Amino acid sequence: MPLLGSLQEMSLANLIQVNCQEMRSARLALTHLDQTGEVFLSDGQVVHATLGSQSGKDALYEMLSWDDGKFVFERDVHTSDKTITTHWNELILEGMMQAAERAARRAKQSKLQNDTLTKLRALDGVTGVVISAVDGIVLGADLANSDGEPEAALTVFIGAAADQLGSALGLNAFSHGVVITQAKRLLVLQRPDRYVGVLLGERTSPAVIASAAHSILR
Repeated sequence: MPLLGSLQEMSLANLIQVNCQEMRSARLALTHLDQTGEVFLSDGQVVHATLGSQSGKDALYEMLSWDDGKFVFERDVHTSDKTITTHWNELILEGMMQAAERAARRAKQSKLQNDTLTKLRALDGVTGVVISAVDGIVLGADLANSDGEPEAALTVFIGAAADQLGSALGLNAFSHGVVITQAKRLLVLQRPDRYVGVLLGERTSPAVIASAAHSILR
């Protein structure tokens, strides 16, 4: 019978250590947010891992960084795939080091986002700012009475649509544009890995704010 559990109670590193020391063969199915991955053990060694389009050690290291989620453990399940040959204890050590590096990068990125929000929000005539990943996830927001999700969705939709239209017409890459709705004026700026939406006051010049924002976002 499969064993179900929480990664908060027993981490993937501990699951691997215990079962490899017992020389077991098994399949671990893991879920974290909207991600699903698998890890296969054979005679006490990790031999294969998959996560989305990733496989091998890269997939395993990503899953080793998960501090919450669910797992399903099935004994005596085998796979013919073999994408990992490194000893299990070396894998765990390297995975822990990479997890620490990821956490440090996330902390640095969070600080940069906060600094960017502060500088953009301080521009004269700006009434709110949202920074969104290209998939619409809010990376940071400073908006009155909003968590930033509606503004992020509009920002990404307009930015992506403008970029696609520009490509279809052979125009230069989309840099920025203004959306005017009944309730607000939204300046949309595109960066390689994110979109920025800046809410403008009634008399604020989009061109002036766009120029200042591009300098801040460099």
